[in-house]
Amino acid sequence: MNSFLNLQFGNFTQSTPNWFDWFSLISSLLVSGLSIYFAFKLAEKVYQKEKADKNLEDLEIQNSEVELFKNSLVELNSSIEMQIIALQNYNNNRDFTLVFHPDIQVDFLQFIDIKHLYRKIGFSNTEAIKKINNLMTLLYTLYDFRESLRDEFRTYMKKYNYHEGKFYQYRQLFYTKYFSICHNRAEVELSEDGNTKKWKFRVDDEFIIRYSELIDKVSNDDSIIDGTGLKDRAKLNKEFVIPLTSIAYQYVPEDLDAIEVNDIGNDVNSAFLDMEIITEKHFYVINAYTHNLKNISAKIKEFLG
Repeated sequence: MNSFLNLQFGNFTQSTPNWFDWFSLISSLLVSGLSIYFAFKLAEKVYQKEKADKNLEDLEIQNSEVELFKNSLVELNSSIEMQIIALQNYNNNRDFTLVFHPDIQVDFLQFIDIKHLYRKIGFSNTEAIKKINNLMTLLYTLYDFRESLRDEFRTYMKKYNYHEGKFYQYRQLFYTKYFSICHNRAEVELSEDGNTKKWKFRVDDEFIIRYSELIDKVSNDDSIIDGTGLKDRAKLNKEFVIPLTSIAYQYVPEDLDAIEVNDIGNDVNSAFLDMEIITEKHFYVINAYTHNLKNISAKIKEFLG
């Protein structure tokens, strides 16, 4: 019985914590708490540093993209201004020579994150954001500018050459057809000294007489035709083709030669009018290109300040 009590009492005494146990427990808890606290502070510090580094990296990327965007705009605007000058010269000279500047391209936009531009100026700056949006809209219109301008020029030249070929039939009226008619309807008369030949027409052949008088009049006008060739197409059409067509029409349908001359004259006059119409339409488009480029250039300069 005593043994039993002693055993139980001994067990009870050993299970009760003493001051050292409490100290060990509190120390362990304190060390654990401090470890957690310092680990948290260390993690927070690392996080804040990484966040600061990330913000700095984002800022550097943002600044570099904004600078890249501005530098690209400077180069683009330089090409735009040269193209504007080329278009103006082309419009003034109308000599079928148009200079294309291939550096008008906006491929750099695909490498620019527009969000960096917005962050740079501030999302709350609605007026500045509106200006950027307008600028970007205009810049995107330049993606197919080079191809569009070249297509316009090629199409114009193709149409113009077609009508010009028909207009050159005036040479028949002035040379081959005229000489052919004279050969069939007149005789060659020599001057008194026998050194000069000229056509001798029947007195009643009014058509060929009036035709010849018109030929002589135009031939003696160096502002229309001289030794080097045709000088003024508009004047030739006004003072030769249209009057000759009108003369020939007066002898239709009795005179077969007059019918042919009238037909050729109408074709030449129509070709000239078509050349004028497509030319005016073409340069209307050229002026539109020039206006758009000027507008884009102004917006770029406004953005660059």
